[in-house]
Amino acid sequence: MARLIEFSRRSTVQLQKILEFYDERNGNDAYSRRLLKCLLSDLQQKAITPTASSPSTRSDVRFFYLMGFTIVFRYNTKRITVLSIRSSERKPLKLYQRM
Repeated sequence: MARLIEFSRRSTVQLQKILEFYDERNGNDAYSRRLLKCLLSDLQQKAITPTASSPSTRSDVRFFYLMGFTIVFRYNTKRITVLSIRSSERKPLKLYQRM
């Protein structure tokens, strides 16, 4: 059974800024819509099998890459919570480095 998907306050703000940036830069929302569609699709897959993603230094936190971004999430038996959406070009967080 798939887990409930939720976004933390931080990830919601990050996602909103990312989408607004690409809307302004590109002059339309085509890229933003594609990014959001891919993100939701990948999160639905992770809700079913969260261990099919990269492990971190914490057992309940994992991450995956999507269109130049690193998506960090925490999971348990009932839900996955998106913690952070970061550019993959930024310096990686030490807490979430690959094991």
